Amino acid sequence: MTKQEFVKGEKYLKLNKEGDFVVDYDGKLEIIDFHTHMSNVVPLKILDPDSKGKKLKYPTLASINHMDLSVPYWKKNDPDEKMKGLVPLIKFSREGYKILKDMVHGGTYENCFKSQEENMIQKNVVLPLSTEKCDRSMEALKLAEAYPGRFIAFCSVHPQDPRMKEKIVQYKELGAKGLKLKITEIELKGDFKPLVDVFKACYEVGFPVLLHTGSLTHLKRSNVSNLMWKLMKSTRVAIFGELLKELPMDFKFIFGHSGIAEYKLVAEYLKAFPSALAELSCQSAESITYLINEVGYERLLYGSDWPALPQAITLSRVLLATENNEEARACILYKNAAALLK
Repeated sequence: MTKQEFVKGEKYLKLNKEGDFVVDYDGKLEIIDFHTHMSNVVPLKILDPDSKGKKLKYPTLASINHMDLSVPYWKKNDPDEKMKGLVPLIKFSREGYKILKDMVHGGTYENCFKSQEENMIQKNVVLPLSTEKCDRSMEALKLAEAYPGRFIAFCSVHPQDPRMKEKIVQYKELGAKGLKLKITEIELKGDFKPLVDVFKACYEVGFPVLLHTGSLTHLKRSNVSNLMWKLMKSTRVAIFGELLKELPMDFKFIFGHSGIAEYKLVAEYLKAFPSALAELSCQSAESITYLINEVGYERLLYGSDWPALPQAITLSRVLLATENNEEARACILYKNAAALLK
């Protein structure tokens, strides 16, 4: 199947001249994309975002023949997939590095502004990805300062950073609107107190916190090695959902990606913690509809994970899930984010 044939069967999606997915919608939309990155905010060698002619390849996306937009992450699942031995582990690591490299290569102003215009997106919330030794928060703040009409900056401070509390206060004063982390149980070595301390520091300054959450649930335990299983489950929803019990009930925690395949568990945590929210990047129309039905639309945020993924695909899923509810559409695409970012 070709991409042209694929989009013929997908409402709200089309291809631009370069063959990339863009939204197919005749009306006007107000949109804040709550989950984006740029070439200078990931923990690799920085590429000047003003670089020209850098083509995005989107290696995160499944090939057309393996793409299935009816499931989270949009990839056909093989229930008998095996991930034992060193080869799957090496492949998994290489694919992750390849994705980061493409984000650096193609996360430029040129590509960003083009995608915003093609998909009717007014602003991107830029989420830096910091490690213990590499803090990219200032890069995100520079983007928002240079293009305040295009970008809103979050910061990212690692739990093991000795200046964690000081930095969070500093970034708040410099204009950051929240904090983003992608951190694993393995990285924390099972000790979640430093992460809870980050949450509490963010609560004190009024920051919402967005974490990468979720795992793929189609894998059978018997088909996966111990190390690979631990790696695949190291950002599972329950880890972070249970930590919310240690925070005030009005702490604003955002489940990034809505937990991927664990979106139903995210819904349960949203019911238990009324200030928690879910960001929808990589979700399907069916899973978004489920979340709307279970917890309402007032705590759901459109996000794309651009430039890892095209902005158009999650956007098209939101449009499908809200076809009969204009208020839900407006809230998910813009109003909820605008209220959170005040």
